[in-house]
Amino acid sequence: MTLHGVYPDWLATSATLAESLRADDMVRFRAVPRTVMINAWPEDLEWLLVDRTYPEQIRYRYQLLRSRPEHVVDRLAGEAVRQAELELRDDVAAYLLQTYPAYFQRDGDLILSPLTGLAIDVGPRGADPMTAVALLASEDMLLLLPAPREGGAAYVLQSGALLFPNGWSLRSRFDDAVPPGDLEAWHEKRRRSERAARLGKTPYEIHDGHVRHYIEQFAGRVDRFFTQMQPGMRTWRRNWGMKPDGELFLHPDVIQEPPAAFSADDWGEHGYLRSEHETFAKLPRSGAVVFGIKTYLWKLSELVGNPMALEALLAASDNLAPAMVEYRAESLPAFREFLERHRPQPPT
Repeated sequence: MTLHGVYPDWLATSATLAESLRADDMVRFRAVPRTVMINAWPEDLEWLLVDRTYPEQIRYRYQLLRSRPEHVVDRLAGEAVRQAELELRDDVAAYLLQTYPAYFQRDGDLILSPLTGLAIDVGPRGADPMTAVALLASEDMLLLLPAPREGGAAYVLQSGALLFPNGWSLRSRFDDAVPPGDLEAWHEKRRRSERAARLGKTPYEIHDGHVRHYIEQFAGRVDRFFTQMQPGMRTWRRNWGMKPDGELFLHPDVIQEPPAAFSADDWGEHGYLRSEHETFAKLPRSGAVVFGIKTYLWKLSELVGNPMALEALLAASDNLAPAMVEYRAESLPAFREFLERHRPQPPT
């Protein structure tokens, strides 16, 4: 399908500019030994990251928006949601133009990038605001706004551009035909799809029944923190996990059944580390909390060849919280066996 307000091949791409992008992501965003829910913002950290992964990820995002728009952009109805989306779009455009002037230019209502050849119309009659966000930033962006809940208002996920989901979705798109005979497997698949959908849910509701570690240690503090965040404030966190391949689009209604358990050899030959660098920001006008997710995938066979990245991953694996060990129980033993093969040996 054609995307309104999005113009591919508007300008020539520049291989020279692409080669100038920083390429230290494997070290810069390596696995952290202990997952902390909210970290203070360091001075040298950009809100939106434009590095060697950017051009290819934007190209894939453009393909997904054309082929699966209903899977990757969605929202609840309402003027407050609309205004938050427009504010986010304008902030993303302004930030990229100011932070990366060599990679982004403005021509009237068009934002142009020689990294991708795309021109995005951010004017009043331009592209859908969350589509524009999805093609300007390689981060997925989710908007949480206050909504009534029993006991008072709570922050609720009300809009998002989620192109690289990790087994969850904005809205269930389950459409498998009803099979003849035994329906139990079909019903269970539909239930999983509905549980994986997050639009209209609070952070607590999103994680309840999915991530015990979050519910036990973080849920209450996160709800309070979102309420107390000051406009313009930003914080960050980072997580990591093992994946059997390098696919970024892991929508629960599209991905195939998970492969059989990997051996240590399988991890070495086929495995990837998926690391999500996540940010939280509060928009000044709407008061919406923006949850940003920049996804990295590194081939494990390449990662273990980088001493600094390997050291960080070993430390992160050694310091997994018990609940996370339980969460990854099926895949963790073989993965750790793979890591142990590459652990540096002390000098004799």
